[in-house]
Amino acid sequence: MSEILEEVKRKLVFPIDFPSQQRTERVQNIVLATGSVLSCLVGFYMQSLTHLMVIYGLAVVLALIAVLPAYPSYTSRKLEWAKSSIVA
Repeated sequence: MSEILEEVKRKLVFPIDFPSQQRTERVQNIVLATGSVLSCLVGFYMQSLTHLMVIYGLAVVLALIAVLPAYPSYTSRKLEWAKSSIVA
């Protein structure tokens, strides 16, 4: 069982660089904020909680599609680690 969980964990790691992390966080916040405002407006206008939840759910799915996969543009800048000055 542990081997299966380790394999799943290894496949779910999406390494992206630091500037892309900031960009994806900004995109996520914009999509979710826009989706929540739009869903509230439509839900209020239509007087339907169902419409509100469906539109917000679509915004969440759109945000997941936009930021979750490690697209090549998210991994283009490789992190340069500092060289160790300690000699053992």
